Amino acid sequence: MSKGSEVRRIFKGYGLAPKKWLGQNLLVDSLYLNKIVQAAGIISGEAVVEVGAGLGVLTEALVHRGAKVSALEVDSGFFRVLQEKFAGSPDVELIHADALKYDFRSLAGRIGRLRVVANLPYNISSRLLFMFQENRDIFTSLHILLQKEVAERLVADPGTKDYGVLTVLLGISAKVELVFDIPPHAFFPAPEVTSTLVRVVFPEIPPFPVKDSRLLSRLAKASFAERRKTLKNTLRSNPISGVAPQALTQAADAAGIDLGRRGETLSPAEFARFADAIKVEERE
Repeated sequence: MSKGSEVRRIFKGYGLAPKKWLGQNLLVDSLYLNKIVQAAGIISGEAVVEVGAGLGVLTEALVHRGAKVSALEVDSGFFRVLQEKFAGSPDVELIHADALKYDFRSLAGRIGRLRVVANLPYNISSRLLFMFQENRDIFTSLHILLQKEVAERLVADPGTKDYGVLTVLLGISAKVELVFDIPPHAFFPAPEVTSTLVRVVFPEIPPFPVKDSRLLSRLAKASFAERRKTLKNTLRSNPISGVAPQALTQAADAAGIDLGRRGETLSPAEFARFADAIKVEERE
């Protein structure tokens, strides 16, 4: 029985239906499931976190490769299926939880820094990416499925419409690679968009180390708050808490940043340099 037929049978047998508002598009094509596991480079016995386990199709592929999977699923109906499918399995820890509220630090405290391999729920993928980035000290890597248009934003060039806060933050803290695309027909139900497997690696020494990552995040968000305005104007109308306007001007001068530019034209390296130039005593 194909994975697609199996998933349809489970939906019918359990009286379930995929919820569009939860972004439940399940990958059912065995070819792509195996390609994902291969791309992730799973080592037998390695701990892996799956966010949005669905009906456990990717979970099975990970376990088959030898992974020890901590699988999160928020949907009660799906979780019931997972409990029956993996009952007694020593290789799967099922966690009934909302990934946006879950205590990943506690999990990392038990199993070490986390590797995520997941078909992320598309409706919360951007929020999850911000969460992963903000807690990058407990994550080693992500191999995640995203909508292609979201994936392309992560590697967009400065000055383009796709370039944004998340591009900057990941550009400073991680190495991001678009691995391969997956067509809609590989999913059930088929989404209206192509998906992309993205590899995000958080090295111990980031591409552009910064002194204060929270300040950097606030600076980036303020700089993109009004994209059409110059940095001088947008930082004036979107002040950074705890930082005086004069401190920003001095920092820009010290970092060689022209405040007449738009924030969207600054590279990750320039944002890192700008943030580090803000004097410590001016920070919260």
